[in-house]
Amino acid sequence: MRAAQAEEKREALKERRKIPRQGMPMLEAATRATGFEEVALGFTAELAQREAWRCLFCKKARCVEACPVHNDIPAHLQALLDGRTDEALFGNSYPLTAICGRVCYRPCEAACPVGIKAEPVAIAALERFAADRFYALHGHSRGPLAANPVADPAEVAVIGAGPAGLVCAYDLARRGWQVTVFEQHPVPGGLLWLGIPEYRLPREVIQQEVATLTALGVRLRLGARFGGDVTIESLRQEGYRAIFLGIGTHRGKRMGIPGEDAYSGVQEALTFLRAVNLGERSKPGDRVLVIGGGDSAIDAARTARRLGSQAVTIVYRRSRREMPANPGELEEAEHEGVAVECLAAPVRLLGEAGRLTGAVCQRMTLGEPDASGRPRPVPVPGSEFTIPADAVLAAIGQEPDFSCLPSDSVTALTKGKAIAADPESLATPLPGVFAGGDVVTGPRTVVEAMAAGRRAAEAIDRYLRTAA
Repeated sequence: MRAAQAEEKREALKERRKIPRQGMPMLEAATRATGFEEVALGFTAELAQREAWRCLFCKKARCVEACPVHNDIPAHLQALLDGRTDEALFGNSYPLTAICGRVCYRPCEAACPVGIKAEPVAIAALERFAADRFYALHGHSRGPLAANPVADPAEVAVIGAGPAGLVCAYDLARRGWQVTVFEQHPVPGGLLWLGIPEYRLPREVIQQEVATLTALGVRLRLGARFGGDVTIESLRQEGYRAIFLGIGTHRGKRMGIPGEDAYSGVQEALTFLRAVNLGERSKPGDRVLVIGGGDSAIDAARTARRLGSQAVTIVYRRSRREMPANPGELEEAEHEGVAVECLAAPVRLLGEAGRLTGAVCQRMTLGEPDASGRPRPVPVPGSEFTIPADAVLAAIGQEPDFSCLPSDSVTALTKGKAIAADPESLATPLPGVFAGGDVVTGPRTVVEAMAAGRRAAEAIDRYLRTAA
């Protein structure tokens, strides 16, 4: 009997390995660059079932280990196959799962053993499917609060409604604490809303996820600027016993080349994306250069095309292989008419009468690895060339904006261009003040910020229970 069962299991495994990865339904390429409708349409129930069946349900699941929030992915996929909607929701113990299924960098898929001989299981697409279906059936309900409620719940202030802050607030509310999230912008989500275009992440998805928090009793104060409307001292005076700083990295880095401040038409890509995502829908120019090779560069380039820019070129100083952007997003950008100029970097900007007319670029070759582990771009002598342009969007990195902190707090809290926080507890040098996400680590990914928010909530919970 056991031999027969083992043979049956082996045959089933063989059949699973024969199933190809299911393609994501997409908008037609010809219509993508004409508006901001979501490009990836999501799996149908049939596609989701076929894709989930490709999972090998490993006893020691590498995907779970690779996931920064350690989702029990095999259990969720089995629940999806069984039709158990509530258990199929990847985020039944944390929020933002519908967001993560759309914008996560998918370390789980990189670790999937199916990918050794074939394409890995499309875990992110399945996470999105499960979340979208759950919300369609149940709205914002996520089940009961966690056990171990607090008899006299203290108030906690969360500064910043980005992924780190939202997860921190969610976890603290489920543990019984009273949480208020303060966000300086008129919308929640941090760079989820301000930095990611609608065609990748519809705003109703963000609003839906935030409604999950408010349904738990989390209060959300939009337009409350930290350092102006509220400060660490004023929050303490109001009775908040713990504060979490999740203020992100909202300031773009400068290129540091001649002409950067001399001509109109030059701006940081993050500034451009923020304006567009807050409703300003005017094209940056007809001939646009986007400097950089990350996701923000791709987002800025594709957004410019949607706003009517005729020629959009991404200029990146390393080769295509080293580009940190999602390869799928880069491919979609090219389908939408974006050109890519690799192994080139701008050295100065040109203009007439205060208006940008172009950029002088220099060819690069790859040298020895630098501190990032990637080959260092080395200028090629005598290789300068000019690209005509009436707009430049710089997407070469981001850093925190500490103008919201008083000078004494900057001295106490920061180390270089980050807030100094214990890597485990995320406690800062100021008692009762914690910090996490990009403001501590530098720009990372959405799911890594979520994991930081979870660690901070655990630390704040311990701190408050010990102090009680």
